[in-house]
Amino acid sequence: MRWRWVAAASLAMLLPARSVRAFYLDAARDFEIRARFYSEAAVAAEHSEPQTRPARAPFQLIEHRNFFNPEFEGRLTRHQSFFDDLSFRFALWGFYDGIYDYGAAQFDRARNSIKGRLSFGHTNTAAITRTDTLIDLRKQYTYQPDPVLGSYGDPGDVSDLPFRINEAYVNFAKGPLFVRVGRQAISWGESDTIGLLDANNPFNLTLAIPGVFQDIDEARIPLWTLRTTYNLFDSWGPFSSGFVEGYLVPGSIDTTVSQVPIPLASPYSPPQDDPQSLIAGLIPPSIGETLVRPALGSIQLGLYDHLPSRSMKNSRYGVRLGALIARDYTTSIWYYRTFANQPVPRFLPLDLSRAPIVHPGAHGPTQLVTELHHGLEDVYGAATSFFSEKLDGIVRAEMEYFVNEPAFIPNENIPFERSLRAPALRKLLRSLGQNVPAGKLDGDIPRADILRFELGFDRFFFFRPLNPSNSFTWVTAYVGQWNLSETFTGEDYRFGGQQKATDKGTRVGANTAGLTLQTIGKLHTVASDFVDLYPYESFVQTHLQTDYMHGRLTPGLTAIVGLDGVYAFPFSLTYRYSDSMIVDLKYVLLGGNFNFPFGFFRDRSQLSARVTLLLN
Repeated sequence: MRWRWVAAASLAMLLPARSVRAFYLDAARDFEIRARFYSEAAVAAEHSEPQTRPARAPFQLIEHRNFFNPEFEGRLTRHQSFFDDLSFRFALWGFYDGIYDYGAAQFDRARNSIKGRLSFGHTNTAAITRTDTLIDLRKQYTYQPDPVLGSYGDPGDVSDLPFRINEAYVNFAKGPLFVRVGRQAISWGESDTIGLLDANNPFNLTLAIPGVFQDIDEARIPLWTLRTTYNLFDSWGPFSSGFVEGYLVPGSIDTTVSQVPIPLASPYSPPQDDPQSLIAGLIPPSIGETLVRPALGSIQLGLYDHLPSRSMKNSRYGVRLGALIARDYTTSIWYYRTFANQPVPRFLPLDLSRAPIVHPGAHGPTQLVTELHHGLEDVYGAATSFFSEKLDGIVRAEMEYFVNEPAFIPNENIPFERSLRAPALRKLLRSLGQNVPAGKLDGDIPRADILRFELGFDRFFFFRPLNPSNSFTWVTAYVGQWNLSETFTGEDYRFGGQQKATDKGTRVGANTAGLTLQTIGKLHTVASDFVDLYPYESFVQTHLQTDYMHGRLTPGLTAIVGLDGVYAFPFSLTYRYSDSMIVDLKYVLLGGNFNFPFGFFRDRSQLSARVTLLLN
């Protein structure tokens, strides 16, 4: 049945859409139905490097996403007399990615091999993972089921074609007050390509880099929100069009956080060695045969995505004040509280509950679990934009101060040596003449204060030799971040737990080379095995496009170049066959150093094609 559905959907996507037209449900056109459908396939454009697992080769199918987005809008204003505006919007999103059904075979093999080593939940400690349960990665977009339609549960409980309520809100307006209640997205920060300053809402990171592999608006995850705007004044001295805006995402209703690629099984998995290689690196064979296997049994690595509990203490909220200054400068200042978009890892205590050393005769597995932590942070920001006659374009500037952002310091997040402090292990090591001090077992979550900014310039211009009929659109910006905590405290922050690449994969992160049974007590984390996050990081992003054939053909070029040596060049070509059918071709070229912000995916260049049908 799945194959029949895929064939029918793909055929429907590729048929000319000459009969598509707008749909209204009444003569006054107060109620309208729109929809967007697309089918997009991507193939690898280069051989992967050793650190990328599963490995892939040029022209292997690495993505085939079928996307369904129906929308229903209604205007109820004329049916009542109290509100100046009363309207609503309801939109669904549906995904089906066939990569695990008919794409490159290594991804489905990897999906089957990881089995129950993935778990999700709200508890403070990771539940014992189930090796007999296969987590279906076709459903990775809904591993946090909608908080209104269903409770958080087993990712296998959702359907093969995951749907989510993307938007569902009602608008009320009376005089200067505007209220929007329901599921919606809020974006106060700039997000030209990579949304470094756009942090009000979480992002779906399963395609790794929103803005490069996926449209950034499509990656943003709306939340159940109460949002209000109040117009303060029309004119007040040098200020005009003043307003105050606020929002609340109740933590008792919605604590959805960013979703990340599934390690070791997704085409967009972060670089990582397979579990057996990591265990072999941490536990040399000489030690494993004489100490580890008899005492601990088999060892299983687990990944636990610790989802925030549903409570009001995990609420997200913000307030913004804005106005037009001196008739030219569109300016606003704001504060909001949010969950960091990028979770950070930390070790949980070694689970020996099923190890032979605790229960003689048991067969394990002993679990070494890494927890993904989603932490709250406070953000203070300001932005302004204006038209410059001298530059003949729009100048944009924005600065945001992120306070107490969850961060990564190897010796704090992933202290390998603490695993030796498990009581049963300490007892065993003491019997071998090694003294391991008692203390905390799990890792910590350090915090950092980070200043992020963007300085942008946009303009339209004509260049007749290349396009005699239409103008070019140029959007560019310099984006940077300054880790104030590292500058003023001397702490050595690293990037998100990512280990450095080697000729065979990635570094272990511990001093395993040369360890013996007699020196196992000296096991410790090696910070230099992890990718550095420099106190100051920055990149330039620019986009250029123009229209040909009366707007039917639009080529575009985007360049994102990090000053530490990473780069991405997405090339796009959009052809509008009709008002209802659009064809897109895109080539993404990545390369450079293995550094922030996306150098870990430097070998993931790809070529994609998309057919979009619009019901509008």
